[in-house]
Amino acid sequence: MPLVRSCRNRWCPDYATGDDGWCDRHRKPLFGNYPPLPPGWPQIRAAQLAAHPSCAECGAVATDVDHVRGRAAGDGPDNLRSLCGRCHRRATATAGGHSWA
Repeated sequence: MPLVRSCRNRWCPDYATGDDGWCDRHRKPLFGNYPPLPPGWPQIRAAQLAAHPSCAECGAVATDVDHVRGRAAGDGPDNLRSLCGRCHRRATATAGGHSWA
């Protein structure tokens, strides 16, 4: 028998419907504000990192690929830049996304 518990939102009278402890009304999708990545993203990312192996901001080894004008602008080479993890978190937080820094 599953454990019945209240929602993690302290003012919510509903019960949690999943293992994460949130009810359906308060569960937020991860990266819910962003459009999904294209099907060929792993290959696009690998090509970008191979072409530009250093961070565009600080010059360290690049590990992430950043969309300069957002995902909706496309995945062309003029909208992508290689960044290290630290600079990518900073750029994402500055743009209003989640940084988890």
